[in-house]
Amino acid sequence: MLFRHVINTFSLFAFAAALQAEPLSAVQYTLRFDDAVHHYVEVEANLPTDGAAELELFMPVWMPGSYLVREFSGDIDYIAATSPSGQPLPLSKTVKNRWQVTTNGLDRVLLTYRLYGWDASVRGNWIEGDFAMIQGAPTFLTLVENHQRPYTVKFVLPPEWAGTYTPLTPAAAPHTYTAPDYDTLIDSPILAGSPQVDQFVVDGSTHYLVTIGGGGIWDNARAARNFAQLAATQIKFWGGLPTKEPFYLFNLLGQNRGGLEHKQAFVMMADRWLSRTRNSLSSWLSLVSHEYFHTWNGKRLRPAVLGPFDYEHEAYTRDLWIVEGITSYYQHIMLHRAGFVTREGYLGSISGLIAGVENTPGRFVQSLSDSSFDAWIKAYRPDANSVNSQLSYYSGGSLAGLLLDTEIRRRSDGTKSLDDVMHEAYARYSGERGYTEEQFITLINEVAGSDMSDWIKQVIETPGQFDYQPLLDWFGLAFEDAKKTDASKLPNGLEPADGPGGWLGADTAVVNGLLTVTKVRAGTPAYAAGVYVNDELIAMDGIRLGANSEAIVQNYQPGDQVELMVSRRGILSTLQVTLDSPPAKSWKLKIRADATAAQTAHLEAWLGKADTPPPTQDTPAINAEMTNT
Repeated sequence: MLFRHVINTFSLFAFAAALQAEPLSAVQYTLRFDDAVHHYVEVEANLPTDGAAELELFMPVWMPGSYLVREFSGDIDYIAATSPSGQPLPLSKTVKNRWQVTTNGLDRVLLTYRLYGWDASVRGNWIEGDFAMIQGAPTFLTLVENHQRPYTVKFVLPPEWAGTYTPLTPAAAPHTYTAPDYDTLIDSPILAGSPQVDQFVVDGSTHYLVTIGGGGIWDNARAARNFAQLAATQIKFWGGLPTKEPFYLFNLLGQNRGGLEHKQAFVMMADRWLSRTRNSLSSWLSLVSHEYFHTWNGKRLRPAVLGPFDYEHEAYTRDLWIVEGITSYYQHIMLHRAGFVTREGYLGSISGLIAGVENTPGRFVQSLSDSSFDAWIKAYRPDANSVNSQLSYYSGGSLAGLLLDTEIRRRSDGTKSLDDVMHEAYARYSGERGYTEEQFITLINEVAGSDMSDWIKQVIETPGQFDYQPLLDWFGLAFEDAKKTDASKLPNGLEPADGPGGWLGADTAVVNGLLTVTKVRAGTPAYAAGVYVNDELIAMDGIRLGANSEAIVQNYQPGDQVELMVSRRGILSTLQVTLDSPPAKSWKLKIRADATAAQTAHLEAWLGKADTPPPTQDTPAINAEMTNT
């Protein structure tokens, strides 16, 4: 059981006394959706007083897995306290997310508040006329106390809604659930409405794929079959599920993309068209793979500071590159091992990963360790300069996971891998213990049979260029040569072949019909000339630019000076730009034709043989029973 810290960690003696005391009365919530069409839920909290003259209440300001203070109390637009018979009680707000209630000697008080919920993301409440996706942190205001107590949640649904779906424990009454403590309540998302539901059983646990927004397009049964195959692969990797309790995937379909892990569930958003083809379904499964891997890495195997939770203050850690980055590395490996991606396809995904990191100048400014620590102030608040000042602990951490896996294999002469680190870490530190950064690094050293402290310092703790040579040498890989311009002349000797063309180096998109700059990376001609994000590019040397701007720029040559007209906050100005050559480096990986027998053996130990047929997609996973509901 996890215990939250409200102000300070209480003493061991107080902890022991709390465990020996009489069972505490439950906090009881009732949620009503009479005004769901306007995105409101009304919450009634029946609170025990335990004889206190005053109750102090609080609402979380962040939620586990999403490292940003979000100020959920801002969505409360009405709150009142009464006796069970309806008599008003004094209620005052003391700080942004705390309230104080005078109990007048009552055994229980009722708190009624109305929440606005139209956050179309995986991190907040999303309430519409036909469904409600409820998250715990932005919903359940509770008592400030230094011990845990049980909770019950009852839903009063509109008559046209079919039911409720949640990993919380069902109670005897309809649409009513229980949680043994506040942490479980907060970590258990709830979907109410009439979703598509398919289920399968794997390793003794019933998994539910609960989908809203399919629009007659989404094939839920097909997606569930593929989820089952992937789940079986990940369960085999970890040696079994941590519990046999039901597991829920809440699948919200629309235009956005994202996911958030919970202990017995995860919530994700994706495009409803992604179940129609194999390639698009693989894109959906990639996100599923990431979030499901968190069932082990992140929710049970975690940095010690990420639990018990303090829901009112930031929980700083330098290890999100492990929680999220290594998970990102394995999300693709697991797709390959489950047979959804060929060996060549997986190498292609790595190529894209490397190219993305190499096109991020921020890797020279921010280390992965600092990226993890500063998640609270940077990761969820990107700005115009983020690409030049930050390195994502997702993509950068995934690449570090790849290089770490390679280095462990290299140092152990192929007898160990990152798999062994994760298995041993789970055996030692899963559950309530957690690990420190020092413990995880020590474990890496043990598995590798070598002191990797200098490697960790260089790759994880220091900004700079990643070294790919050990990866290439160990597995017999190489980067394909960039295409070179043919400098030869025509047969008549008059005209040379075309050069590479000019390059501005600004990322653009057509926004409201205007060619708009979206990113300006350091080291590009656009950066040197002072082009800004959000500038509208109007003309080059007096010629109007549009969606064909890239083709126009390529008609110039590197070194050409051009006059770029921009509109900045409605004011026209011109910038002098010296065009350059586009980056010539190719990051596309290939298997070397002259790879040695040892390199080939290393590659096959990592990714299998090229001619090994993958398991058939769209078939039930081994030992998984499929059921439509």
